[in-house]
Amino acid sequence: MTIQAKTGDYRPLSEWDSIVLAGLRCSGHLGCSTEERRRPQVIFLTLTLYLDTRPAATSDNLAQTINYSQLSKALVELVSKANCQLIETLAARIAQYCLAEYPLCQAVRVQIDKPAGLPDAEGASLNIYRQRTPETV
Repeated sequence: MTIQAKTGDYRPLSEWDSIVLAGLRCSGHLGCSTEERRRPQVIFLTLTLYLDTRPAATSDNLAQTINYSQLSKALVELVSKANCQLIETLAARIAQYCLAEYPLCQAVRVQIDKPAGLPDAEGASLNIYRQRTPETV
């Protein structure tokens, strides 16, 4: 898969740098049934944000990268306020947020792990990938 940055820089996904937020614990109302949505559920987010980190590495300046501390706080709040039936909807909102609020982010992979998703399993997971389009620039 190839990503085009705003500069017209086409590179395969494997050649982009990435920042990973692994297993971010969030809580929110999520699920299709009334019973499932009655109380907030714990979910875990893992995000991979694709960007060019060379300017930040050269300057040692936080403003030239993605502040993952700030992002993690925003995501915890976003999930707590989201009221979705489907993890697909929540994942799409998270991806859209990352691309809209972080212009350096060229693409994002969002994984949601929902431990309470299935009674006879460890849980349910969803993994999506979205990349910047001319509409998100």
